[in-house]
Amino acid sequence: MERYFIALQELGAKNELLLKLITEYDSSFISNLFEENSDIFLSNIEWLPYKFLFEDRKKVNAALTKADEILRINAEQEIHTALYYTINYPKNLMRIDNPPAIIYYKGANPNDGFDKAIASIGTRNPTQFGFNSINYLIPQWVNEGFSIISGLALGVDRLSHIACLAEDGKTIAVFAHGLDKVYPASNKKLAEQILSCGGTLLSEYPVGTEPTKFRFVRRNRLIVGLAKVTVAMECEEKSGSMRSINFAQKQNCPIFCPQPGNNPPEAQSGLRYILDNKIGQEIKSGTDYENVILSAGYKIEKPKMKVSYIKEQYLRALIIGAENENIIKIVLQKIGLEYTSDCTCIIGLNNYLLDYIQKTNYSIDAIIKTFIDTIISFNPTKKES
Repeated sequence: MERYFIALQELGAKNELLLKLITEYDSSFISNLFEENSDIFLSNIEWLPYKFLFEDRKKVNAALTKADEILRINAEQEIHTALYYTINYPKNLMRIDNPPAIIYYKGANPNDGFDKAIASIGTRNPTQFGFNSINYLIPQWVNEGFSIISGLALGVDRLSHIACLAEDGKTIAVFAHGLDKVYPASNKKLAEQILSCGGTLLSEYPVGTEPTKFRFVRRNRLIVGLAKVTVAMECEEKSGSMRSINFAQKQNCPIFCPQPGNNPPEAQSGLRYILDNKIGQEIKSGTDYENVILSAGYKIEKPKMKVSYIKEQYLRALIIGAENENIIKIVLQKIGLEYTSDCTCIIGLNNYLLDYIQKTNYSIDAIIKTFIDTIISFNPTKKES
């Protein structure tokens, strides 16, 4: 049945029409639409306005061929197809206005352990404020059994996925293109880590669909729709993140953001706008995680995490995120350590730094700051957004 719905999408049928077909018509009616039989339109008058979609048999056959090709590639790349109302369609998305009639996903079933979910959104160019917000708060939410939803873009999205994985959590990355590619390409390894850790890559677009600006805007509504709460970690007032906030408002999804102070820099002006206009609630500090959980409709179940442990997880997340070994070399040089063979793996480097902190009383805060400063200032030869 997926074949016919994908073909209808290729023919240009609107999403509302596909939803109507799924919820109000049986499978025989849908298959009959593609047969050269005009009687079906005469016996179903409301379908006469759509008769033109099926009059050009060349286009119809081309759409069916394209649908078959999409499903073939899906099978090769282990991409699942979920129609609205079917058992593997994300339940959380059913709450939003005009949900996608077709969802594609790779990895874990989006209904398996993702009901308790928080959307983490924000800038592609985070400052230390954004790094701190993400790496203090997310481990505490993951500890309470929450998954993290974000968009696998650079910046806040990437940091959010990594912070979740560092705490052994599950995360969903929502794409603005087909699942046959990763954009930006620099996040390909992270996408693989998400899958290997029981997470999910998800999109409303079939394979072969390229990333374009309007698709990123539409993608944001799915990030919010999959979650019970939306948290803006750091963003400007005039930014794409504010579109996500608008989606959250329309969907009556609780909104939170860290307190940026009374006169924040431009990088946090969106947070100030959210709070000043009473769009969302404030998160007062890095350990003020409870209200987000309560607003999602759940109770606090675990004891508070020790700040020392959170900082260790923060450091681990920074190590995981520093894929370029030059970043590691620069950080080690700045704090007076040698780069050894042990530094080439995450566990080895993490233990190396923790041992150094324990033996010398070197501040873990100072090492974290050194990492952040190095990551922010590091300029690879090709920068992707």
